[in-house]
Amino acid sequence: MKFFTPPRLAFIFMLFAFFSCKKETSQAGTKPNAQAAIFPTTEKAKQQVAIIKEVSTILKEVYQDQKAVYEVDATIYSGYYADERVLLKDLLFPEFSSIYQKEEFKKFKAPVGLFKSRFLTAFSKGNYPNLQKAFNLSGSSSLRTNAAPTDTTLEIFSNSNGVSIYFPYSENFGSKFSPEYFDNINADPQGPKATIVAADREADEAPGSQPYICGTRDNQSICFRNVTVNDAYAEMYATHIVGVGADIARTSQTNQTSNVYLVFIGEVRCTNQYDHLISLNNGGGSEIVFSRGDGYLSYSANGQINISQDAVPIYFKRKDIRKGNWKAVNEIWDSNWEVNNFNQVLGIYEEDTEGSTTIGGSLTTTVQVTPPSTTGGPGATATRTLNYSYTFQTKDPVIRQLNWNRESFYQYNRGTLANNCSTRNGWTVYDCNASVSYTMPEQ
Repeated sequence: MKFFTPPRLAFIFMLFAFFSCKKETSQAGTKPNAQAAIFPTTEKAKQQVAIIKEVSTILKEVYQDQKAVYEVDATIYSGYYADERVLLKDLLFPEFSSIYQKEEFKKFKAPVGLFKSRFLTAFSKGNYPNLQKAFNLSGSSSLRTNAAPTDTTLEIFSNSNGVSIYFPYSENFGSKFSPEYFDNINADPQGPKATIVAADREADEAPGSQPYICGTRDNQSICFRNVTVNDAYAEMYATHIVGVGADIARTSQTNQTSNVYLVFIGEVRCTNQYDHLISLNNGGGSEIVFSRGDGYLSYSANGQINISQDAVPIYFKRKDIRKGNWKAVNEIWDSNWEVNNFNQVLGIYEEDTEGSTTIGGSLTTTVQVTPPSTTGGPGATATRTLNYSYTFQTKDPVIRQLNWNRESFYQYNRGTLANNCSTRNGWTVYDCNASVSYTMPEQ
């Protein structure tokens, strides 16, 4: 027996499926309890937005040349900066940029200076008063048509406040960007291109300009249509977010060897998007900081110490957070956890450019009760309970504050802790049900 679905009923089913998919896609791009967009209120932030918007407008002209897009992507794929970024300074001054000297960039066989040429051409033809001011140029049109400003110390070119391009989920598109692809780039009108977003707010969703091929068969160009960009969109379509700030990537410290009690931050997983996708303050991925509070052999008249010895920042891409991927860190947390250093403080937080949270408590360790003598004597030591207080630069609650007992750490760190978190590579996984999980290998 054949079943027949009336046309009207079939149409209703199609509508239901369409809106169900649409709803699911929208929800996938935003984190739970996402807040409404926050727009800048200070004059400095508003000025930054004005500059960002002008740069974004120029990029629409620059990105008419697919090789210029390729150059930007290659600088980001070089990994010179943490969290999939490149500064405008590097792109406009390739002759002075360390990125262009790295083998990680050179292997892509990308052009050098093409972005600069296209950018300056577009800048000279348009009206960009905020950029002109940021470049420290006068109002004379003759000056505006000259080469790029030569003063790399201007704020627009700084690491912390300089204009940057952020490429979230860049690893999703890396397979396309190979030397072989670059050699045949002119034969592929569909790539590479990038949706352009101006970071004019703090939000997980914002308007963007999506490129598409337009014009006639013999005279094609790239036009842009308005789209809404969120995490789900950026996972599917290459997206360049023009914003502010970039931090140089850290290198691993696992090559150190010594006959002391080394403790490392091994593998770390973060499952919460602490920063907005669109941000004026170096948002995007999350910068999770592991700090260490240690009062060992400290000497203080009032028994008050600060947790200021060590802080290790770990950068998480939005894709790693979204997928719950583990990240191999392998950086030293303590270069020597001495036997009579009975307690240390582990603090974990997400670092922001504003806001603060203070933690405090007490720990027990060995301290100097009399300072070392000027003739070289070690001074007297004793066991004391010390108070500590430290303020973290974050807008979020502190992720973890733990007074870690040395004896229990070494007893349970190799997989014998009954916390239902299992192990990774033989090391106990800590806080597996929290937003940040980690291992702490030792040797």
